[in-house]
Amino acid sequence: MPPKPKESAKKSTPQVTRPAISDSSLLYVPSDAIEGYQERIETGIDWTIIELAARHHKRLCLRENLTKVAFTEALQSKINKSIFCGFLNEHSNISLDEQWELILPITLWDNEKFASEEAKICFHSCNNITDNMVKLIKKAVRFGDKKVLKQNLKLVPVLRLNDAQITDLDNGLSDFKNLVTLNLCGNFLSNLDSSCIPRGVRILELQANCIRNIETFSEFLPFNLSYLGLARNLLDDNNIKGLSRIPNITVLDLSDNDIYSLEGILNVLAKLPSLSSLMLAGNPCSMCSGYARTTLMRLPRLKWLDSREILTTDRPIDPFEPHTDDLLSTYFNFTVLRIMSVPQPPKPEKGAITTFHVELELPLLDATRRRFLMFRQHESLTERLPLPEDEEWPVSNITSMFIKSKTTIDPEVSPHESDIYKHLTTKNSQEICHFTTFESNKIQWNKVMNFQEPTVRIFCPDLLALRNTFRTVVTVRLIYSVIMPSKQNKIDKKSSNAMKQPIDQRITLATIKCALKRPDWSQNSQHFHWDDSLGNNDAIHWGDGDLSILQYSLTPTKATKVKTETDIGSSKQQFPDNLTCQFGFGIDSIRI
Repeated sequence: MPPKPKESAKKSTPQVTRPAISDSSLLYVPSDAIEGYQERIETGIDWTIIELAARHHKRLCLRENLTKVAFTEALQSKINKSIFCGFLNEHSNISLDEQWELILPITLWDNEKFASEEAKICFHSCNNITDNMVKLIKKAVRFGDKKVLKQNLKLVPVLRLNDAQITDLDNGLSDFKNLVTLNLCGNFLSNLDSSCIPRGVRILELQANCIRNIETFSEFLPFNLSYLGLARNLLDDNNIKGLSRIPNITVLDLSDNDIYSLEGILNVLAKLPSLSSLMLAGNPCSMCSGYARTTLMRLPRLKWLDSREILTTDRPIDPFEPHTDDLLSTYFNFTVLRIMSVPQPPKPEKGAITTFHVELELPLLDATRRRFLMFRQHESLTERLPLPEDEEWPVSNITSMFIKSKTTIDPEVSPHESDIYKHLTTKNSQEICHFTTFESNKIQWNKVMNFQEPTVRIFCPDLLALRNTFRTVVTVRLIYSVIMPSKQNKIDKKSSNAMKQPIDQRITLATIKCALKRPDWSQNSQHFHWDDSLGNNDAIHWGDGDLSILQYSLTPTKATKVKTETDIGSSKQQFPDNLTCQFGFGIDSIRI
């Protein structure tokens, strides 16, 4: 009999190496931190406009002496600023017909034709109390009775009271019996009396308030509530269990809170049988490596996640148990897609090395800086080593000497190209920076400069700091440097201080500001484009576009009369004449 074939041994899955994060200083506030620890860390950070507005509103919410404003008082105040005012004023001597035929048309005409964009936004904000406000006014004018408008206002299905400084709900809200949609965004609500909310409400929007705990009001919410918006509040891991008391909810918006534990929130949401759409983007838990895979596995009935439709191919084929660290950490990736049309530098002196590199400033992602800022101000982030014994640091002399040596222009380089390299400054090697800036690898000049991918990769155990990083405007700098060996005479070579450090001189060719956008689970990277023809330092966000697939040709492109289907999307772009930089920022999971 032929021998039996040997059973092939099963290949064991290689174990994934994960950096240890259990003792990370970023996961907790040190016990010896002085008062103002977190505020000191965030001092001087360049936040995006949306985040600045949110932080301003949060500061107003957290004031100690907050003026109490009930729902009824806020509603009357908003009516007084709207086009309803003249038609509901019982003490006005102007009739309803005069208001309708003269005052209202002039008000609408002035806003439409002469108001600025800011004024139009304010006008719309004051007059969005409900839908079809003009139609309600017209009905009251037809009956010639102001009471008709007052009665019909209580019967509207939609009520919006945004930015009205409401702190409490009262029984005046329960008078709106037909209410289906209630919008109370941008107020100062914290402890809600949900028993005042009409029982027919199906859509409740409470975004941008100061709600810390939903236990107190979730129990008395309308039974048929299908949409609940709680974005931009103060929710965290300790006060989300009340969500399980809303069994008929189908759409839940929890984005931009401080929910850190993905496991904790999914345990609560798994008890909601009707949940089909969920927004968690902007929470620290949405930044972790296993966010999308774990969420889709634990919530199989979910159809939308972070405003993206879930396809069949998005769900994991085989069930898996994520590693604990995958829910607590991830990697921040910065990629230089390409840098083009950098002016050619002048020919260096003998022995000098010229290179280009990119610096990325990320002040919120560093543990050393956090500990350092517990006791220091933002401006004092550098220290200096002691000077060498019996030796001074000849910075100014070396700088001037080097600049003079570069006055000779290479005949192959135009004067315009060489001018930007003249004003080099010497980097003091005695200066210690506290790791707020990350550097790429250094490369030689080329018409199209490509760096390694990813250019900078940072392990992030603190998901809160990573989340806040994507709410900031990060700075990217293109640096040209010249490293010259230190010249020594014969006497110096025999001395004990013979080992002198080379002189590093550099110049910043471009300083670029990139306003990062909030990432979501289906977006691997967000791309930015900048060139010096824009006239400022602000890079352009490329939306969902992928700049990495673009191809540039150094030869002039020939225009074709008819483009075939194969030409579309595959044609090369014309090579830019201006200095052009293209970057990518993203979050990368630990590969399993």
